[in-house]
Amino acid sequence: MQENPTFNHQADIVNSAVRFINSWFKQSKSITEELSDFFILPGGKVIGKDVIIARLKGIFGQSDEYVGGRYDIIDVHFDLLGAGKGMGFVEGVVGFRAMLKKQSKIVSGPFKLYFALQNGQWKVVNIEFPGFAY
Repeated sequence: MQENPTFNHQADIVNSAVRFINSWFKQSKSITEELSDFFILPGGKVIGKDVIIARLKGIFGQSDEYVGGRYDIIDVHFDLLGAGKGMGFVEGVVGFRAMLKKQSKIVSGPFKLYFALQNGQWKVVNIEFPGFAY
């Protein structure tokens, strides 16, 4: 798909980021479809998708639901590296209300999702997101 000169990589990255964010708001298992098999952390540390999925389940388990989710995408950037590979990111701001037994906590702040082009698809390889920590 990336060999097609009319393929819109920016739109593909944005669409993947939107699916990730919307899945986050719904605490949905479909969030895993946007994740790469491996995550690249600062300092070159690499961890598997299963570790990220376990971390997401733990985070989602801390609240009954998220409500009022909103986001603004401020910047999108990507570089094609050749041989069907690429790196990119989507950044912006996000906010939502985490509900637990009728009590709520507002979670908000900047986010940045890092992507790698793998097998013709842009997948998340690093997450900076309010409420998420490695």
